[in-house]
Amino acid sequence: MAARSERNVERIVSSIKPVNFLDDPYDFDLDRTGFPVFSDKNIAFVNALVQNDSAYNFVSGDDVHAMYCGAANGGENEIRNAVYLTDKVNSTHLAAVSVGEGQNQLMKNLATDEWLEIAGSKFMPIDAAKKMDSEENVNAENKTSKDEEMIRLKGGTLLTAACLLKDYMGNGRLKDDLCNKNADDRSILVAKIARAVTNMTHNMLPEHLRVSNQYNRSNFSFASKFCHHACRNVTNFQMDNFCIYDKVVGEMLPYYADAYVDEEWLNKWCEKYNKNAKGHSNCSAYSNRYAWIRGTIRKKLVATPDAIGEDADAQVARGYRGYLELYSHVVDGINEWRRNNQRFGRLSGYPTSDIGFHEVDLMIWYYFKGRRVVDAKNEMKALAR
Repeated sequence: MAARSERNVERIVSSIKPVNFLDDPYDFDLDRTGFPVFSDKNIAFVNALVQNDSAYNFVSGDDVHAMYCGAANGGENEIRNAVYLTDKVNSTHLAAVSVGEGQNQLMKNLATDEWLEIAGSKFMPIDAAKKMDSEENVNAENKTSKDEEMIRLKGGTLLTAACLLKDYMGNGRLKDDLCNKNADDRSILVAKIARAVTNMTHNMLPEHLRVSNQYNRSNFSFASKFCHHACRNVTNFQMDNFCIYDKVVGEMLPYYADAYVDEEWLNKWCEKYNKNAKGHSNCSAYSNRYAWIRGTIRKKLVATPDAIGEDADAQVARGYRGYLELYSHVVDGINEWRRNNQRFGRLSGYPTSDIGFHEVDLMIWYYFKGRRVVDAKNEMKALAR
């Protein structure tokens, strides 16, 4: 294997030894770069912040758990609600589809599709149901009527729900797919959900009206979040089969990969997933390993395919498979670090145990969301100079 210097790929993380561990439970334990490490204290701190954040606890955990379990077992209303809530809470923006000159024909075809008709039925959204319950003791004339709170899915949420209902309504196959330990099969599930809007739109348009650049998209973030939350809930939080992709994690995971993943494995991974049209590695296009990992994720793994069809779906599945491989190795590296550094950031009386995708995702996303991710990107540019 060529040396790193021959690849022109330099490591930007010189050490992950923690340097800032404070007794104050309201301060994060940080590494030398000033980014959080995965100490027990940090994990407990983030969990407490999320649990008490009104942006995410407006629906009770028990209700969310019942919803995802019902969806995994084929419940019609639960599938609608799971698509609706996943999109709303995570701001994944399953937008309406516009196909230019083919819009009128598309709308006619949508109106006659059996599964879209089922998906488009009125239902009580889970957050409105909680509101109705809270109004039980309010004066009758001030109460919101049940019919006023009923909604219909539309746009991307409608098409995605129709895809799931078609394959999973009235059976338990979604639960089986979520609990599947085969990484290739899990990647196919993510790809199917990510491409639902595109494929359903494409199939409903006459061939002469198919202008794929108008509606070709991969809802990669939504699909990974739907599968992540559904899997954890349907297994009573015993299985963590799906890692989440979003813009914040996509920016920061390369840093933690550079810090925690074995260099030889990481170079092979980059060479496997970042190739040009001739099948050659693109490593020489990047000045450092962080940029290489980031470029591989953004330009290869989560990028929308140029075409539509089975080959494109397979490309999305392969992209998630590569992302899952990287994320899994990051988690393994973090857990090795935790086992070797138990004295750092521990809560008295709590043993250090292995963590999974969920804990890593929460730490990265909650710490870096907003302005911090911009500052972090600037910091990494400075490190790479």
